[in-house]
Amino acid sequence: MDSILLGILVALAVWLFMKHRQGNGGSLFGGLFSGSRSQVKHKSPPKQRDMPRIGTPGTITNEQISALKGNFFEPTKEWSFEEAALILDSVTYLRGVCKEVLGNEQPPLELQNELLAFILENQDLRAYVRRWGEDRRKVGINGKATKLKHNNQFKRVAKMATDLAEG
Repeated sequence: MDSILLGILVALAVWLFMKHRQGNGGSLFGGLFSGSRSQVKHKSPPKQRDMPRIGTPGTITNEQISALKGNFFEPTKEWSFEEAALILDSVTYLRGVCKEVLGNEQPPLELQNELLAFILENQDLRAYVRRWGEDRRKVGINGKATKLKHNNQFKRVAKMATDLAEG
């Protein structure tokens, strides 16, 4: 009889422990003995970010694939030339802003990712950087950013870079 009672208590303890591990209880015994149940806060999954598709899918070049991989992206052959160019231009632009504002052309990847998302999610910034990149390609400039025009778009990206670097 004692072994059956002990078995039931062990099973109950394991069940309560598993409930606690799943986040359904606040204390080790799920609030069973405390009279109140504390709330367990779950971290929400990261917000899924995306930008509108542009260009003709499947037109990405091998040169763009290499450049994207060199910048820690995983492109697919389904990307368009324009999408790859926009991402590469955005990275070049945000690094130029960081160099001017933070004195660091290669800020931490987390900061770069946040700035990239900021640019790509905002229609005005996305359109500006797209035109900026197209103009650079027309005159044959690739790679490093030249002196950037200090307009509203620059100021917005610079403020976000400063805020991210401080926070």
